[in-house]
Amino acid sequence: MIFPFSLLFGCGGPEKKPDTAMATPTPIEDYVEGAELLCVTDSEAKAKEIADMYGIELVEFSYGVATFHTTEDPRAVIERGKEKGYPELSINGYSELN
Repeated sequence: MIFPFSLLFGCGGPEKKPDTAMATPTPIEDYVEGAELLCVTDSEAKAKEIADMYGIELVEFSYGVATFHTTEDPRAVIERGKEKGYPELSINGYSELN
């Protein structure tokens, strides 16, 4: 089965320092095309504010999860948000569970 990362781990919350020996970036081919970024938020209005902050497109808001599209490298968008103190986004990717 294939599950989006965000459904398994969510986004936001306290920032944890990754173990650099184990951390590897998600390959670009594992992104969900057209919905590359996610964020947990309490309303669609807040999701629209987040999209405006980042300069990205809100694709969908459902059950507290906002899905966004960007034409930029998703990692660059996330990094820009960290630098500016914006709400945290995560990459919407796939992982296989055996």
